[in-house]
Amino acid sequence: MDTTRGNYSFNLADCIQYGIAHHHDMVNASLDVDFSKEQVKEATAKLFPHADINANFTDNLKLATSLIPDIANGNYDKKIPVQFGTRFSSSASGQVNQTLFQSDYFVGLKAARVYRGLATKTRTRTEIDTKVAIIKAYYSVLTNQENIRLSKANLDQLRKTLSDTKARYDAGVAERVDVDRIQVSYNNGVTQIENQIRELVYTMQLLKFQMGMPQESNLELRETVKDLNVESFAADTINYRVEDRVEYGIQTTQIALDELNLKNKKMAYLPKLSFFLNYGVNWFSTQFGDLYKTGFGASALGFNLSWSIFTGTERLHQIRELGITLKKSENDLDFLTQQIKLEVQSANTSYQSNKATFVTQKTNMTLTQGIYDRIVLKFEQGVATSLDVISAESQLTQARTDYVNAMLNTLISKTDLDKATGRIQ
Repeated sequence: MDTTRGNYSFNLADCIQYGIAHHHDMVNASLDVDFSKEQVKEATAKLFPHADINANFTDNLKLATSLIPDIANGNYDKKIPVQFGTRFSSSASGQVNQTLFQSDYFVGLKAARVYRGLATKTRTRTEIDTKVAIIKAYYSVLTNQENIRLSKANLDQLRKTLSDTKARYDAGVAERVDVDRIQVSYNNGVTQIENQIRELVYTMQLLKFQMGMPQESNLELRETVKDLNVESFAADTINYRVEDRVEYGIQTTQIALDELNLKNKKMAYLPKLSFFLNYGVNWFSTQFGDLYKTGFGASALGFNLSWSIFTGTERLHQIRELGITLKKSENDLDFLTQQIKLEVQSANTSYQSNKATFVTQKTNMTLTQGIYDRIVLKFEQGVATSLDVISAESQLTQARTDYVNAMLNTLISKTDLDKATGRIQ
């Protein structure tokens, strides 16, 4: 992986585009598509002519001896030793073979093309998963940034209250216990922001990882949660088709492959027919220097037909096995359909609940902010205690936390719903 440090300023679309180009899984998925293309070419190449060249050289250090009747002297009962051949021999031949018909060639070619479609769909699924992971990590960064912004705003208010209380204490109109109580609350607020900053650093690292970006790079986001406009998210109606899910397409492609495997095994009963043409030259000599002076050519052409008439019952059982595999794949498609429907219902239920909670928590945070502001004002006027201020500040902190969590849950559940209904492609 390239670890060169870079500086990037991205929005969500930029993050997704970068991730599709650089994430580890996406790179491998693209390589799988390239691999499937080569498999199609490989299957096609099997239909082309195949040529072979063979050559050899032999030095018969000692010729083999055979016993034959003594025909020359008319003594057929007597065996005499003789040697046939020459000490040196050599040959070279070439042959071209062309398959004219073989059932698995044509079925295999079609299967290779279907497999290419499967690799493409698998890449699409990887792309969808990558997008979803990036979107969720992106939302986590934005909500953490918003949480820090709200915490700092609250801390600024608390800092002013602490400063005013110290001034009143110095003037003798406030007690030391009031200063200490507000100081404790302020210290907790500082520590809380420090922890939130650490969480933000981690979520940014996670976003880079999901994008396939080196951790050494500097990434800044050009958007905030206000740009997402979560409040405007409509209550989606469940309007989708299971066929829009890439998993459905993958399973139908698997069924097509199983059908081709079954067809291929059935067609294996058909014969194989091929054509051949060869030409060769032979050289013989008792002396090595004279070996290649005179050659004797030979050529032939013809057809080969092979047909497995009976192979026991092995092939029959293989056909039945592949038929069972096909039925399982079809059953898996039915199950996947029901699974998708249930997943959509679950994602929609979660989204609607989180959206309702978000609307409530946003209202609660606004109300709690108003309560806090009024309590602080009363405290400054001397009609409220420091305990009232601390209690109101604690409630505001909890309301802010609930609001940010509800926002993040709404964004994530909306993403899950879009994925379940096949809207993320």
